[in-house]
Amino acid sequence: MRLPMPRFATRSLVLGLLVVVAGCASHPAPRVTRLGNGVFQSPSPREAEAYCRNFGAPMRYLDPKLKPGPDTEVTYRCD
Repeated sequence: MRLPMPRFATRSLVLGLLVVVAGCASHPAPRVTRLGNGVFQSPSPREAEAYCRNFGAPMRYLDPKLKPGPDTEVTYRCD
């Protein structure tokens, strides 16, 4: 004779599945390397902008002479 699963276990299982589905549906976090003194490095300008946008801070490239391409590694600060 098999006993039914307790309500707590059922709710926990459903909650766990919802967390996994929500994690898969969300966007991945931007890849950022901290270089020290508030300087960051990202593999692309898009990821750098996404990282600074998380804090509502404006972004400033540290080498203003070079205009970064779409897939160029960038060094920047979130001011």
